Amino acid sequence: MKSKFKMDAFLSWEMGILIIIVGIILIYLGYRQNKKEIDDIDNIPWTKPTTKILFGGTCVLFGVIQLFPLLKEL
Repeated sequence: MKSKFKMDAFLSWEMGILIIIVGIILIYLGYRQNKKEIDDIDNIPWTKPTTKILFGGTCVLFGVIQLFPLLKEL
């Protein structure tokens, strides 16, 4: 499945939608965590909010690439 952007979709479009949903959830969780202030040094989260936002954005981009075959059928 080739597109004019020279990118291949190697997963089905259903998986692309699932990846987009996971990415949006990660972005939301990172944004919500970013608004909280950490007062206690013992309560530091394992991953930073910017890391969640970055991985969420990457997931959304990767999911959109997987949806290219649907655009080809339109």
